[in-house]
Amino acid sequence: QTLPEGYLQIGVFDITRNMRLVLLLNFIGLGLAVLFGGLFTGLLFALRPDEAAAGLSVEINNMGQIGLLVLGLLLLSAAMVVLHEAAHGLFFWFFTRHRPIFAFKGAYAYAAMPGWFFPRCHYLVVGFAPLVLLSLAGVALMLFAPPAWFLGLIVFLVSNAAGAVGDLWVMGWLLLQKPGVLAQDQGDAVRLYAPAAPPAIISRSR
Repeated sequence: QTLPEGYLQIGVFDITRNMRLVLLLNFIGLGLAVLFGGLFTGLLFALRPDEAAAGLSVEINNMGQIGLLVLGLLLLSAAMVVLHEAAHGLFFWFFTRHRPIFAFKGAYAYAAMPGWFFPRCHYLVVGFAPLVLLSLAGVALMLFAPPAWFLGLIVFLVSNAAGAVGDLWVMGWLLLQKPGVLAQDQGDAVRLYAPAAPPAIISRSR
């Protein structure tokens, strides 16, 4: 919980102060939705070839069915956000044995541990946890779920993967750093710290 002596901040990822980055992440998120939509749908057809097409088809005959469909999508989105942030929070707790904070700010939600500095390897686990754990759970569920669940399951998995775009951006940034870097997650922002470079020694020849 105390920044080691000699560490300095080397960068910050703050979505509240960089609208261009937010737009870029949204654009990348759309690409991820297409990519993972094809991936998860392909896996479903590979695992349940005789039932996948029927399970993914939707027949709408009246406005009431449209309303139920919209309501179902909203509930799936809410469940995805809760489980996504819970996965972050689980590993925050695992590494600190302290309760993380959770917040919802309209366009996004987060789990955070503002008072802690995480080694790179620990924070990578925290960052990748929702994408990896929820994707694996969803693919496993494909083996047993009734066909009526297929469409909702695909929507959930794709939303989770596309919603992880900010996590993936920060994890990629973190992977480019040296192993000694520390990460502090403040919710709205992630700050990285690294040991200050030692002063250069200049030799003079006489």
